Parts: sequence; C-alpha cells; structure tokens
Amino acid sequence: MHSSNHNQIIKATVTVALMLTATTALAQVPRDTLYLDELQRAAEQADPRGIQLGLLSRQSASRLETLRRERLPAVGVTGTAQYVSDVVSVGALMPSLTVPAPPHDQYDLYLTVRQPLIDPTRAGRAAVERAGEAESAARVRTALWQQRVAVNEAFFGALLRSSQLSSLDAAIGDLDARLTMARTRVSAGAALPSEALLLETELLRRRQARDEIVSERNAAREVLGLLTGRSIVSTVVLASRVAAGGASAGTTDTPGRDRPEFAQFDRARATLDARRAATSAQDLPRLSVFGRTGYGRPGLNALNRAFDAYFLAGLQVEWSPWTWGRTRRELEVQALQAELIGADERAFRDALRRAGVTQRAQIGALAGGLAADDSIVALRAQILRETRVRHDEGEVSAADYIARLTEHLSAQLDRDARRVRLEEARARYLTTMGLEVR
Repeated sequence: MHSSNHNQIIKATVTVALMLTATTALAQVPRDTLYLDELQRAAEQADPRGIQLGLLSRQSASRLETLRRERLPAVGVTGTAQYVSDVVSVGALMPSLTVPAPPHDQYDLYLTVRQPLIDPTRAGRAAVERAGEAESAARVRTALWQQRVAVNEAFFGALLRSSQLSSLDAAIGDLDARLTMARTRVSAGAALPSEALLLETELLRRRQARDEIVSERNAAREVLGLLTGRSIVSTVVLASRVAAGGASAGTTDTPGRDRPEFAQFDRARATLDARRAATSAQDLPRLSVFGRTGYGRPGLNALNRAFDAYFLAGLQVEWSPWTWGRTRRELEVQALQAELIGADERAFRDALRRAGVTQRAQIGALAGGLAADDSIVALRAQILRETRVRHDEGEVSAADYIARLTEHLSAQLDRDARRVRLEEARARYLTTMGLEVR
C-alpha cells in the first residue's frame, strides 16, 4: 500500500513538472517572425556599399553633362605684352620710301570663340561612360549579393541552436522531474543519496550546455542583426521558406546565370565594345569653326605703329591619318582583354557547376536520412518510456536512466540538426545559383 501511494506521488510530481515546463514554453511564444529571404534583402539594403549605386549614377551623369557641353562654344581671352629685338623693315629694300618700322614693344588682347561642328569621338566617349557606369553598378551588386552568404551562415547558426534548445529544454525538464522524484525517494529511505546526486550532476551539466547554446544563439542573432540593420531579439522566430524542389534549379548547361557576376561579365564586355568604337573614332577628322577679335599694337597689319582692332574667322580641321599603329595596338589590347573576361567567365561557370553538383548531392543525402532519423528518435523514445516506467518502479538506476535519456536526446539533436542542415543546404544552393530563397 505504501509503495502504491509512493508511486502515485512520484507520477503526480512528474506530471506537474512536465506541465510547468509546457506552460513555460507556451509563455515564451514569440511575437514576430522573420523569414530568410526578407533578411537577405534587408542585408543588401543595410550594406554601406549600397549607396555606391546612387553615387555612381550621379558621377556618370556629371561626366555625361561635361561631354554634352563640349558641343557649346569654347570662349577664351588671351593678353600678351612683349618686346622683340627685331622687327619688319623695308627701308633697306626701298630707300626712297620712308616707312616707319613697327614698334619693338608689342601688345595684344584678344577674344577667341571656337565652335565644334563635327567630333566623331564624342558619341563614343559618351557610350564608354554609360557602359562603365553599368559595369561599376554590376560590380557593386555582385558585392552586395555576397552578403546573402553571411546572412545564411548567421541565420542557420541561430536556427540550429534554437532547435537544439527545444530538445534540450525537454530533457532538462525530465531530469528536473526525475531529481524531484529521487529526492523524495531518498527522504523516504527508498534510494541512496547518490541517486539524487547523479541526477543533479547531470542536470547541472545539461544546464551548462544550454547556457553555451543560448550564448551561441544570441551571438548569431546579434550578427544577423548587424548584417540586416534589424533588432533580432530572442522573441523573434526565424523561419525559411525554402522550397523542397529548390535543388532542381540550375541543372542546365549554364548554371547560375542569375548570379550578378554574369551580369558583371556582360557589362565588362559592353564596356570593351564601346571602347573599341571610341578608339576607332579617334582616327576620323574633326571640324570646328573659330573666330577671333582683338585690340593691340600691331594688329593684323604688322607695319602699323598704332593700336588697332582686328578680327578673323575660319574653319579648322584636325586629322591624324597616320598614328604609327597606335590605334591598331589599342584595339589589339582590348581584344586580349575581352579574351581575359571570357576566360574568367568560363572559370566562374565551371566553379558554379562543380559547387552545384556537390550541393545537390548533399541535399539528397540529408533528405534521405530524415526518415531514418525519425525512426531512430521513435525507437529511442520507446526505449526511454520503458526505462522511465522501470525507473519509477525502482528497477533501473539513475545512471541507466540518464544513459537512455542521453541517447534519446542525441537522436533528437541529430534529427534537428539534419533538418536545419537540409534547409541550409537548399538555401545555400539557391544562393549559389543566384536564385531568390523563397
């Protein structure tokens, strides 16, 4: 009779402890949810390099405006004052004529206006500027995309530790209930003090492990907050919306074409094409009209000793038909640069293909092991339930019970880790292929 009442007290104690654990868990239900794809986009927006896109656009607009204004007249003012040691003289040739010699001190102040009419290089230089701005913007987007890799690492680091805490908290609640029961047995003289001491030691060890996991989880959340510019407190749920079929993407001959690096390669080639056109235009003639008006001594009449106003106007042609092969060599350099870009693109595409093969294999392996994990956890849970009953009846020692509890906890942690690693592998694959994680 005493033994039956004792067992009922123990079962009631365990039930109350488990109910308290469940109530505590319900009281800690998070109030908000943040998804991986939202955090990835937030990290790109929070990256200080994001402002470079606007700065590059403004910089390019300023340069294009400078090129546009080359169509406007160029106005310049020049003044000179000089003394020359020798001047024009006609007295020696015609002694009978008295022609005053020009003054040795000469002064000139004139205004020059030059209006370009035809400049074949202007359109090419504007095309180079626009292509260069697009290439620089593509380079910035490539750098911003890399933030998604850092977000994945911090996100799944926090998610893994949160899943570990769930299983560990359940084990701690079970141990706490067992410790209460053991202390009751010791007080009743039904067990040795070492029974409770062993459970208390294991409980302290589990709580120590929990504190470490909480610290690592908080650190991962803090890193995630720094990356995204958001406050990610412990009450926020982290979730991913990675589709199970995401691993089937990117299996074509050109994997990852959505990666910003490919856009950067395309923009680099477009810049080279624009440079080639601009280089070829340098050999074409340029035409402009000019005018000049001034006041000086002498003016256009070199024999005039008085200050005089003057003007002149005309057309100017600039052309260098012979450049000693300079243009040809520049075009050869640009052609070689295009080959270098092509080699880099092929190497990057091959690296993506290799990474895709490895990551898809990893996804398949992780997905295939989930069923086995569920079976292992179910078997360990069945063993633990049997051991728990036997421990309640005093047939099993605390050491044996702790061993079975540890095996069950390890199986749960392995399953939880596999699930998180599977989600992480899918997200990492989508990021590698340049696809949105959704």
